[in-house]
Order: sequence, then C-alpha cells, then structure tokens
Amino acid sequence: MRRYAPQGPLPAFYHFYPGVPAVVGVRLGERVNFCPAVWNTGLSADPPLFGVALSPKRYTHGLLLQARRFAASFHPHTQMALVHWLGSLSGREVDKGQAPHFLGETGVPILEGAYAAYELELLEVHTFGDHDLFVGRVVGVWEEEALLDERGRPRPGLSLLYYGRGLYGRPAEEAFAP
Repeated sequence: MRRYAPQGPLPAFYHFYPGVPAVVGVRLGERVNFCPAVWNTGLSADPPLFGVALSPKRYTHGLLLQARRFAASFHPHTQMALVHWLGSLSGREVDKGQAPHFLGETGVPILEGAYAAYELELLEVHTFGDHDLFVGRVVGVWEEEALLDERGRPRPGLSLLYYGRGLYGRPAEEAFAP
C-alpha cells in the first residue's frame, strides 16, 4: 500500500464510495428543484436529524437557504437514469420540477418512486471545506412498504448506489448478519 500526503484537493476522492444518494427536493414559491446528494447521513435518532452536504455552486444550495425546508428521498436502482439526469444538469438551466413528484404535508417536493423519503425543516448550516452541511429535523417520513423488509429497511438488492463520476450500481441481493 502506498501513502502520499495530498497537496490541495485529492486527485481521486472516492475511497468511501459507494453511497446511497438522497435526492434533495426543494420548493421556493412555484420553483421546484431536485439534486442527488451522495454525501448524506443520519445525525441523531432523538431528535431525528438528517444531513446533506451541498456545494455552494449548486443551484439547490441557494434555494434551500431561502426555503428552509426540504425533502430527502431514497430510490431503487431502477430509477438510475432519472437520478443521473437530475444530477447531470443544473436547475438554473432545466426545469427539474417536471420530474414526477408530489408535495409532502409541509409542501416540500418528493420525487416519485422512492422507497422512503423524509420531510425536513432546516435547523442549521455548517461550512466544511468546499461544502455546506444542511442539518434538518425530520418532521415526516414516507415509506413504500412493499419495497421494505419487516424492519423498514430497503429489501436487499433494491437501493441505488453511486460510485462517483457517473458510475452507478446496486447492492448484492443477498444480505448477511454476523
């Protein structure tokens, strides 16, 4: 194994991939936008907090700062083409609100076809390097029960995985417990 000390940005920063992208949905007035965020994480169970990291360069970043509410939805691998399309174009140039969606009880747009989605109220934003971490309090959870197991987890082989630089996949259809 070779070690090197990075000078500035790493040439390849994908060692922690694959990840499950959360499709962030934001609505500001009549404008709806979606952005896949593979840098996402649960932060607390009580209270339920979830975070997504977005670059200030992204159109969604500015909308979310103003809207103060957002959705995070999780999709099966069969929606790879749609999620890729949402991540390949800017909402500045394309109306992503044309993607099939519905509005949650708090008015946030949720992309259709998800196996689960959260409605979130923005609590805090923290800058870490070239991304901002948007911390949201989960105020609603949507689940497509037919796609989940008895514990509410996505069935093995269902989730869309992102490996970086436009490469997608799915997990093995077998799951093991130690």
